[in-house]
Amino acid sequence: MTDLFPTTHATWLMQTIVDDPPAARAHVMQRYFDPLCAYARASALRSLGEPAEIVNDFLASRLASDAYLSRWPDSGLPLRRWLANGLFIHARNTALAAKRRADLAPRAEGIDVASIARVRASDHETDALLALERAWAVRTVTEAHEQVRTELHADGHSAWWELFRLHTVQGMAYAQAAPAVGVPLSSASSIHRQVVDRLRAALRAILERDGVRSEDIDRELALMQDALG
Repeated sequence: MTDLFPTTHATWLMQTIVDDPPAARAHVMQRYFDPLCAYARASALRSLGEPAEIVNDFLASRLASDAYLSRWPDSGLPLRRWLANGLFIHARNTALAAKRRADLAPRAEGIDVASIARVRASDHETDALLALERAWAVRTVTEAHEQVRTELHADGHSAWWELFRLHTVQGMAYAQAAPAVGVPLSSASSIHRQVVDRLRAALRAILERDGVRSEDIDRELALMQDALG
């Protein structure tokens, strides 16, 4: 089965889908649960139930089969978009099936027909996708930040991370931030640049692990920047 993905193009996730499906499923559930909840919350799917319950039901149903994720690489879509498509279709079909059962059993719990009618394909293309992109970008950047912060701390460079945080996150000038964290002002710019380089490398590694091909990474980084404003 390893020939499903040409060696020169296979990413970690693509190969893991083939070699270790349980690990691939666990990775997808851990990485994409929150972004999919944000998507459901911003779409008409929220009229069908709690976003977390909708997403849990979708993941439990679809990821129960090893074959489901194996279909993703052929879609040509980023994984988050492919999963959002699947979530939308699954939730709407589940609601319609529940309505049909209710029609056959009048005593069953009523189904809000108007709620199902509001779940249109157009809802999948507007604010919901923007919410998905933003939540995915925040999740990815947060993971990269935590990874680099942990690495710098382990290397004895906690002050480097604090300098980056004060300058980039809080907008503090080097002249204030450098003495506050105990690094020479003359080294502040170089240190900051090294932290930024490590963050960019961490982001690239995370994207590659998630199935983004190397030739698409710069575009994905630009999309993340746009999503985060």
